[in-house]
Amino acid sequence: MKKIWTSAIALTAALAAAAPAAAQDAAAAADEQSGGFGEIIVTAQKRAENLQDVPISATVLSADQLASRQIFDPSQLQLVAPSLQVKSFNAALGASNFSVRGVGTLSFSNTIEASVTSVIDGVVMGNPSLGFMNYLDLAQIEVLNGPQGMLFGKNASAGLVNITTRRPELGRFDGQVMGEIAQMKVPGDGLLYRLQGIVNVPLGDNAALRVSASQTHTDPVIKNLVAVPGSQYGQDQTSLRAKLLWEPTSQLSIFIAGDYAHSSGVGSGGSADRIVRPTSRFAAENDDLGIVAGPDNFFSSYGAPTRATFDVGGLQANIDYEFASGHTLTSITAWRKFDADNLFDSDKHRINLLDTNHQLSKISQFTEELRLASPVGQFFEYQLGLYYYDSKSDSDITAAGANGLTTPPPAGFEAWVGTRSTGSMTSKSYAAFGQGTLNLSDSFRFTFGGRYTSDKLKLRSVSDASAFVIPLGAAGSRDQRISEENFSWRVGAQYDLTDDVMAYASVARGYKGPGFNLTIDPRAPLIMPEIPTSYEAGIKSTLLDRHLIFNISGYTSTFKNFQAQAFDTASNGYVLLNAGALKSRGFEIEASALPAEGLVFNLGVSYVDAFFSDFQADRCYPFQPDCRANGTIDSSGNRLPNVPKWTVSLTGRYETPVSESLAVFLQGALYARTKSNFSSTEDPNTNLPGYALFDASIGLKQIDDKYKLTLFCRNCFDKRQPTFINSNSQSRGDYYHMFGLNSFRTLGLALEGRF
Repeated sequence: MKKIWTSAIALTAALAAAAPAAAQDAAAAADEQSGGFGEIIVTAQKRAENLQDVPISATVLSADQLASRQIFDPSQLQLVAPSLQVKSFNAALGASNFSVRGVGTLSFSNTIEASVTSVIDGVVMGNPSLGFMNYLDLAQIEVLNGPQGMLFGKNASAGLVNITTRRPELGRFDGQVMGEIAQMKVPGDGLLYRLQGIVNVPLGDNAALRVSASQTHTDPVIKNLVAVPGSQYGQDQTSLRAKLLWEPTSQLSIFIAGDYAHSSGVGSGGSADRIVRPTSRFAAENDDLGIVAGPDNFFSSYGAPTRATFDVGGLQANIDYEFASGHTLTSITAWRKFDADNLFDSDKHRINLLDTNHQLSKISQFTEELRLASPVGQFFEYQLGLYYYDSKSDSDITAAGANGLTTPPPAGFEAWVGTRSTGSMTSKSYAAFGQGTLNLSDSFRFTFGGRYTSDKLKLRSVSDASAFVIPLGAAGSRDQRISEENFSWRVGAQYDLTDDVMAYASVARGYKGPGFNLTIDPRAPLIMPEIPTSYEAGIKSTLLDRHLIFNISGYTSTFKNFQAQAFDTASNGYVLLNAGALKSRGFEIEASALPAEGLVFNLGVSYVDAFFSDFQADRCYPFQPDCRANGTIDSSGNRLPNVPKWTVSLTGRYETPVSESLAVFLQGALYARTKSNFSSTEDPNTNLPGYALFDASIGLKQIDDKYKLTLFCRNCFDKRQPTFINSNSQSRGDYYHMFGLNSFRTLGLALEGRF
């Protein structure tokens, strides 16, 4: 390993002596002829349009931009999209829940939908886990702010992450290989490596096949000091994707794709003690092992097997047919499946209180979308569509332990304490939607649309504790059903102030479907639909002969019956509930500048004031002074969990040739955010101070991009910050934290080749 870094340092010195360095930003690539920014094409309204003409606040990230920051994991996306935050992330569970403008779903439960959905190649992921895999062979990612459910469906009530992979290219044989190795500043100086290969093969004149694969390995982020056979604290993920494009005529296009990913290991799903009280049952154990709980603690003492595996994949067929009239009929048929088998030490310590938390999960979905789009350039442009969604999720969760006893349980019992809960939920949804635009003049356009949705859900929950001496909860079963109908809508107008400046305003009513608590307790409420109403206005401008892009938007949104998750100290578990209402208001700035040849800057700023306007029955945090006798607290006025008021992302990149065939580049990036809190109750023990992260890279490449060598660092100054802080359910008043790939310094070397 020392040889790797010696070579890397020598390379850096040589590049620094050769030239100042850098390159153009791929998210807004400069036009070679004019020296200004070219058009950025997006599908935010299910049409290919110039971003500057779309009346929606959005951040667009190209594949090259993501690669230049070594971003290959969903948890890293917030570094380049300030309005987006990782609300909660667990690589072991195969889930990453986002928030946009402060609003998102914290729960990983299969019985509730996400407020910010992901769409991959036109397919909506009904559950975040269905699309969870490392980014592979991307074209671009669009982060769309505000309700997007009218066109994209019911689980986009707060925003949308629209992911587009590269399609096969007709008549072209080429490929790409990439390798990356990095050292993480974690106990043991763990390694991270990633390999990726892509090949595009023409199949005659009108068809092409594109195949890509990647392998990623991450050493443990948290170091466990207890030897436990059968545990896997690092993480390995293998991803495969195959795509076929067939265009038998100029009017017909058929795109068929399949993908699969397998992941094993806990990865960033591990945790370590942040606060352990002197009177805690874990204090003596930590002293014995030399673990010092605190913000910088990366050591744990799991005493039971801890591992996680998941498999995710799917198939889809996109068919587009253009009629002689210019109308296009699109069909998107897709099936996806997710299976997980996770085993965790619930008490997170060597002592056996509740050593077993075994979670089996299966999720599948089938979707069909049929859409008719009119030709563009007419007085009235429109889209009409039908949508069908059919999903099933099954869970089997066993929690068991010795409750601190050292003797085995009596014959015939699996453990001293425990319970087993199973759940099976089906969800069917039907929708009809449409959007129209009136081009009232060359400068003024009016857009309107609506979506009717019908949801039918049912859940069967079963609890059985017969295998345990002391049952944790009652035994029995419960059947729940819920049906909902909704009409969501959007109206807006946009006006071209000049050829290069556009102003817009819109009002949208969204919808997020209902859900359940996975419990047999008849007192547990049904989770009612979440209804947002959002007002937005903004300006998009391309100035200084296309050398400056400046976009700004302001918004105010209210959410009725916001679907929240709270930790219930009485039951030592999470419960889902509807908060009365919340409000989110703020503004966003997206700017890009080309001040000199080869030099580009990108700036993103997000200000969010998001708070509960009505949340009178939140669950208290441990030992909360003003907690009511029934364990609830009024959290009205509290800020939403894990939502900083200010977030800033700034990137600068410069490139210059050093010969006829070679160029060097230098890039620096800053990500900064103000303080936040992981708890809706504003628990002082779950505060996260503000922080700033700095990334940098330097490298050498061929001018035709055939080869590229990059030396990089992430979080160069090693600012330790967790991705999650929470109370320990097995020791009241103790807290643990989790870390992700951005939580520590990483130094690495990447090599890329194209053929």
